[in-house]
Amino acid sequence: MCPPALLRALHIAIDGVRRDMDGLRFNTAIAKLIELNNALTKHVEANGTTPRVVAEALTQMLSPLCPHLASELWERLGRTDEITYAPFPVADAKLLVSDTVEVPVQVNGKVRARLMAAAGSSDDQLTALALADDKVRAALAGAEPRKVIVVSGRLVNIVV
Repeated sequence: MCPPALLRALHIAIDGVRRDMDGLRFNTAIAKLIELNNALTKHVEANGTTPRVVAEALTQMLSPLCPHLASELWERLGRTDEITYAPFPVADAKLLVSDTVEVPVQVNGKVRARLMAAAGSSDDQLTALALADDKVRAALAGAEPRKVIVVSGRLVNIVV
């Protein structure tokens, strides 16, 4: 069974590689495959196994970039069909959406903290989270903010 974090990383890679290959951006497609490989390496170090679904999808995504290596890996995975005729993996749109987002908090234009907030948090919730953060309170040094600017789900800027 594939853990949810690795499965999400797989589908993000599938979506990114597909878009990059369609746009002929091979270098960024390779970078996304490396990111997936890094996530897979962490999983293998922790669990000692590679989920088959990840190994097969990674091999299929490698096929247009390095066909001979992909063909060899495909055969070692026990597949008797040709990888050349295997369809490119399709990303699950539900796995591409994150439940949480990282929101940087600026105090007078300098990033002082990064908050993890639920996706879709309101501006008031983000403001409350930002003002409750220890690093932000230290940067404010007891001063009352004159203005708080919130870019929904992307940034909280506090002006003292």
